[in-house]
Amino acid sequence: MVTLLQQQATLEIEEKRNELYDFNKSYGFLHSKTIQCSQELDRLINLQLINQLFKRYTDMKEERYEYLIN
Repeated sequence: MVTLLQQQATLEIEEKRNELYDFNKSYGFLHSKTIQCSQELDRLINLQLINQLFKRYTDMKEERYEYLIN
């Protein structure tokens, strides 16, 4: 089940990718605006990955707890 927060994160990443594409097309991939945008995109992707890993970890922890109780 995809939450509203996950949908928002995915949308932000897609928007940043489009912005990066536009900067690259206009300025080239070595321009400071393009590099900064790329770093911002990296940060958004990393945050999403961290959130996914944390959710998996907490889900596994809950499953383990339920197993121990039953």
